[in-house]
Amino acid sequence: MKLKKFAALALMFTAASGLAMKPASMVTVVASEVVSEGPALEADNTPSYMDVSVAATDMAAGESTDTINNTDTSDNSIKEKPSQNKKRSKSKIKAKKARAKKARAKKARTKKARARKKSRSNYSRADLRLMSSIINCEAGIEPYQGKLAVGIVVMNRIKSKSFPNTLRGVIYQRGQFSPVRNGSLNRRLSEYDSGRTKSKQWKTCIKAAKKVLTGKRTILYRGREKNMNNFYFFSVGLRNARMSLGGHKFK
Repeated sequence: MKLKKFAALALMFTAASGLAMKPASMVTVVASEVVSEGPALEADNTPSYMDVSVAATDMAAGESTDTINNTDTSDNSIKEKPSQNKKRSKSKIKAKKARAKKARAKKARTKKARARKKSRSNYSRADLRLMSSIINCEAGIEPYQGKLAVGIVVMNRIKSKSFPNTLRGVIYQRGQFSPVRNGSLNRRLSEYDSGRTKSKQWKTCIKAAKKVLTGKRTILYRGREKNMNNFYFFSVGLRNARMSLGGHKFK
């Protein structure tokens, strides 16, 4: 037993002595390797737990910002769409109104053209010439309502069985109109034919002639519309007259 213990101690001593006898350079190399491995470990880019947490936080913040931005953009688009639709609807309404206005104007023009055509078809140029001239002879210096009244009496006679049924027949009936007898009607007809109708007097006489030839049978008398369908005579000194206008009496 003593020999075994001795041998174990000797072996331990020898091992210890061998370690002590290793060169210092070996120890330095080992130390330098250990030291050199330190920076390598420090330079390792493997993220720590803290780094991963921070990165995750940053990413979450970035995503939330993008989400907010996206939300704002979508909100803006939502806000812009109604305004655009409103503008479009307004422009459509405006265009529709313009088309309707244009259609109404066209309809009015057509109606007026038809009325003019119809009114012209009711009388000839010869009728307008003769009626304008007799009105100028009888009521040239009278107010416009007096001119209308003279023309209406002439037209009423055409429709009456007691008088000729044509304009010329009524005007040239024997003993009825003094301008036919004294020649003033011929002078007015000559003026009309030569185009000497630019005066106010002629214009109002022609206007009144057109009105009565197209069916007007009322005048403005003392501020009211007066129907003259049953008037067949007029004169300066007419007996039993029912109405006085200007220099004439009517019945």
